[in-house]
Amino acid sequence: MFSNYLTVMLRNLVRNKVYSAINIVGLAIGVASCILIFLYVQDELSYENHFSNKNRIVRLVGEVVFEGHKDQFAVTPPPLAPATREFSDIEAVTQFHNAGKQTIWYNDRTFSEEDLLFADSAFFQIFDYELLAGNPATALDAPRTIVLTEALAEKIFGGYEQAMGETLKFSRDSYTVTGVYRDPGHSHIKASGLLSRATIDAPTSAEERNNQWFNMNSYTYVLLRHEDQVPALQKQVDALAANRINPWIKENQLNAHMNLFVQPLQDIHFDKRFNHDLTPQGNISYVYIFGAVAVFLLLIASINYMNLATARSAKRAKEVGLRKVVGADRSQIIRQFLGESVMLTLIAVLLALALVQIFIPSFNNLTEKNFTSYFFLQWQFLGVLLAIILLVGVVAGSYPAFFLSGFNPADVLKSDKQPKGGSATLRQALVVVQFSISLIMIIGTIVVFAQMHFLKNSELGFSKEQVMVIDVPGGDSTLVQRLPIIKQKLLQNPNVLQVSNSYSIPAETTSRTLMLVEQGDKMVEKTIDIIAVDYDFIPLMGIELQAGRNFSRDMKTDQREGIIINEAAAKWLGWSDSIGKKVKTGEESVTGAGARIIGVVKDFHISSLHTDVQPLAIRLIPQSPGYLMARISPENQASTISFVEEQWRMFDQKHPMEYFFMDEFFDRQYQAEEKMLTVFGYFAGLTILIACLGLFGLASFTAEQRTKEIGIRKVLGSSTGNIVLLLSKDFAALVLIAIVLASPVAWYGMSQWLQDFAYRIDLSWWIFALAGTLALVIALATVSFQAVKAALLDPVKAIRTQ
Repeated sequence: MFSNYLTVMLRNLVRNKVYSAINIVGLAIGVASCILIFLYVQDELSYENHFSNKNRIVRLVGEVVFEGHKDQFAVTPPPLAPATREFSDIEAVTQFHNAGKQTIWYNDRTFSEEDLLFADSAFFQIFDYELLAGNPATALDAPRTIVLTEALAEKIFGGYEQAMGETLKFSRDSYTVTGVYRDPGHSHIKASGLLSRATIDAPTSAEERNNQWFNMNSYTYVLLRHEDQVPALQKQVDALAANRINPWIKENQLNAHMNLFVQPLQDIHFDKRFNHDLTPQGNISYVYIFGAVAVFLLLIASINYMNLATARSAKRAKEVGLRKVVGADRSQIIRQFLGESVMLTLIAVLLALALVQIFIPSFNNLTEKNFTSYFFLQWQFLGVLLAIILLVGVVAGSYPAFFLSGFNPADVLKSDKQPKGGSATLRQALVVVQFSISLIMIIGTIVVFAQMHFLKNSELGFSKEQVMVIDVPGGDSTLVQRLPIIKQKLLQNPNVLQVSNSYSIPAETTSRTLMLVEQGDKMVEKTIDIIAVDYDFIPLMGIELQAGRNFSRDMKTDQREGIIINEAAAKWLGWSDSIGKKVKTGEESVTGAGARIIGVVKDFHISSLHTDVQPLAIRLIPQSPGYLMARISPENQASTISFVEEQWRMFDQKHPMEYFFMDEFFDRQYQAEEKMLTVFGYFAGLTILIACLGLFGLASFTAEQRTKEIGIRKVLGSSTGNIVLLLSKDFAALVLIAIVLASPVAWYGMSQWLQDFAYRIDLSWWIFALAGTLALVIALATVSFQAVKAALLDPVKAIRTQ
C-alpha cells in the first residue's frame, strides 16, 4: 500500500512540475528560514545554561533614591559581600569588578586586553568553569596572580600548558599565571582573564569597610543553598539595607536612600534596568519578533501548499472516484493525501537543510553568532525538525485531504464536468492572510529603516565627524603628564585641526556624583552626571554655549572652582540664570568654599537617542587618562593618521596606539537595531518571495481554468490589456483587503517598538502607503506574467481546450 501511495505521489510530482516546484521551494525557504531563526532564538535563550548551579546563582543589585530620582546599578558597595556571608541561606559569595583596559607585556611582545576582571577565589566555587590547569580553590588566593582563558593563553603563549607559572607584566604590577580555564561563552560575564582581587584589596579595618557603603563599584554574586530561597534572601537584604546601610547614609548627612534587589542569574541577559553592567544586554523583544517571523514564514509556506493542493484537486477527482469504487474508504483517502503532504514536507526539509548549510556563514556574519552544522545532531534540533515535518505536513495537507476524500465517486465518474477545485472563498482568504503578513513585514522594515536613518542624521548637539580618538592608558602617569606636549606636536600638522583630552567621550557611560547646589539661602544635595574634560573639549566637539564662557587657561581658578552645566541641568535645578551659582561636588579637585557655574552649554547627546538628554556637569582636568581626540581634515586622511601614529611612538614606545573614529563609536550604540534591520529585511524579502510563489501558482491555475473563456473573449474583440485586467483585478482586490487588515496591526507593533527610543519618527501615512504600493506592484507583476501569457494564447486553440 505504501509503495503504491509513493508511486502515485512521485507520478503527480513529475506530471505537475511547476506546482510541485512552487510547493517544494516555498516550503524549503520557509523551513530554512525557520531553522535559522530557531538557532538565533535558542542561542539568545541559552545564556548561563552551561553553569550547573544556574538556578541557585543570583546577583545582588542596587538602587539609590536621591531627591526623588532613582538610579539602578548592577554594581554594589564592597562591604556587601562580607555582610551577606553571615546569612544562613548562602553557600558562597563572590565579588569582582572591571580591571579596565590593560596593556600586557610578555617578553618582547605587547597585548591589549579589555575584558579583564579582578576576582576572588570564590568565583570558581560559584561559576563552575572548566579549569584546564591550576587549582580553582586557590588559583586567585595570592596577590598578583592571574587565571587566563584558553583563548588568551593560546594568544600569548601558544597553548595553556606553556602558560602555567609564567609572569605577565602589566602597567603597575607583574602577575603570575596560576590557572587556565575554558570559556564556554553564552554568559553576560565576558572575561579573557581574572586578576587576583587580593592584589588591590589591602587589609582594612571593619570601620574602614563600613565607610564604603556609598562606593558602588563591585559586582556581587551569591550561591544559594537551595533555588527556592530567593524570596528569603530578598527579605534579608531588605533588612540589611534598613538596619545598616541607610542608617549609615543618614549618619553621614546624605539625603539618599539605598535599596538592594536579588536578580536571578538567568534574568540578567535581558534585564535592561541596571546601569554599569558587565556587558550590553540582549533584547527579549527581538527574540519575540524573530520567533513571530519564523511562524509567519512557515505559515505562508503552508498556505501556499494548501491553496495549490486544493486548487489542483480537480485534476485528481477521477483518481479519488476510482479508488472509492474499488473499495477505498474515506479514511484511506485521507491517509493517502496526508501521507503525500508529509512526504512533500520531508523533501522540502531536506532541501531546507542544504540551504541552511549554504547560507549559515552569511547568517553568522549578520547576527555575529558562530553557528555550525554540528547543531544538526542535537536532539533539540532534531525534535524541531520532526515537529515541523508533522505539523506542516498534517496542517497544510489537512484541508486538501478532507476536501478530496469527500468527492462522490458517482458524480465524479459520470459527469464530464470536474469539481471546481475547492472553495474559492477559502483560497482568497488565505491569500489575504499571506499578503497581510507580508505587508506587516514590509511596514516593519520601512519603519526600522526610517528610524535608523533618523538616529544617524539627527542633530546631536556636537560634531562627531572626522574626530580621531586615541586611547590614553591610565597606568602610565608619565604619558599623561606629556599630553600637553603631544597635543602641541600634533597641531604642527596643518591637517590636524584641533586636539583635546578628556576622561570620557560621548557614547560612554558617565560617572555620577553627589553635588551640593545653591537653592535660595541654602545648599541642597543633588546627584548629577559628570564628565572631566580639558580646555579644548567644548570647541573641538562643536558644542555651543548658551550662557557664560568656556574654561580658560587665563583663569587659573577654573580648574579648582569652575563648573559648566548643560541646559537640562539648569532647568532641572530651577535656575533661570545659572552663571555664578554656587555648587560643591564630592570631587577632590573642588575644594574650599566650593565652585561656581561659569558656563551653560546647549544640550548635547552624550548617550544614544534611546534616552532623553540628562542633566550634566562638566569639570576641568587639563590632563587625564582616557582619550586624546584630534579633529582631522578629510583630505589626506591616511597620511594624517600615519603622522599621528609617528608622533605617538615618539612619546610612548610601551603601548601600541589604539584609535577609532567617534562617529563609528557613537553609531555602535545602534548595533542591535542595525542588526535587526538587516535580518528583518532579508526575512521580509523571503516572506514576499514565498507569497509571490503561491500567487504565481494560483494565477497560473486561474488562467488555466479560464482558458476557453479567454479564447471566446478574444474572438469577440477583447484586447490583451482587457484580458490582463480581467485576470488581475481579483488578486488586486485581495491585496487591497490585506492592506486594510495589516495596517493597524503593523501600526500597533511598530508603535510598541518605537517606545524604546526617547527620540523617534512619527508613523506617518506615507509609510503604509509605500508598503501597500510595493505589495500591490509586486502582486500585480507576479499575476500579470501569467495573465499576459494567457492573453497571448491562440484563441482557436484556447476554445478547443477541454
